Amino acid sequence: MSNQVLDTRSKILKVAVDIVGLKGEVTIRELTEQAGVNVAAINYHFGNKNNLLKEVENYYSELLYTMQKGILVNTELSSKEKLIQWSKNLLEFMFKFPALIELIVDISTEDKTYNPTLIQRIYHNEEIRKIIEEIIKDNIGTADVKLIKYKYLQIFSGIVGLVVNHVILDTYIQGNNEMDINGQEELNQYIELLINSILTKSV
Repeated sequence: MSNQVLDTRSKILKVAVDIVGLKGEVTIRELTEQAGVNVAAINYHFGNKNNLLKEVENYYSELLYTMQKGILVNTELSSKEKLIQWSKNLLEFMFKFPALIELIVDISTEDKTYNPTLIQRIYHNEEIRKIIEEIIKDNIGTADVKLIKYKYLQIFSGIVGLVVNHVILDTYIQGNNEMDINGQEELNQYIELLINSILTKSV
């Protein structure tokens, strides 16, 4: 495959990644105009728009995975600091790219066989799960498998729940959001409280 072919494909994907990251969706017209290609080029390299969007989702999933793993294997951080930084990173990512979940839902609606990369790389990632569960086990001082799994679920519930709450309040109950998640201090307090509850033995 020639460099020109690779460059065209990379250019289309980069434009799609940038647009989706900015507004959560992309049209064929935007792609052709900003990438300087025609519709035939998009179809040639990706088959259809859905396939292109899958690669966009894969890009963001790998980006998040790399950041998340980097935090969890950082030997300069204590186990508690790892969970705090990991949680912050996941929250900030979801707030920065809120339309990524909508993108996944749209792709899955169009293609029932699609298994979102974001779920595979983050939530159902055995490597990440084992690291987090080991941190929990070491901190609460128990090998109770069920309790550790509950705690792992609790972390994700605390993060995803905050995002869902923010979206609901902003969309349907405007002006009544009791927590300013845009304020770093309050967000830090929330994460600290969440991780302290995770690292406490009682459920």
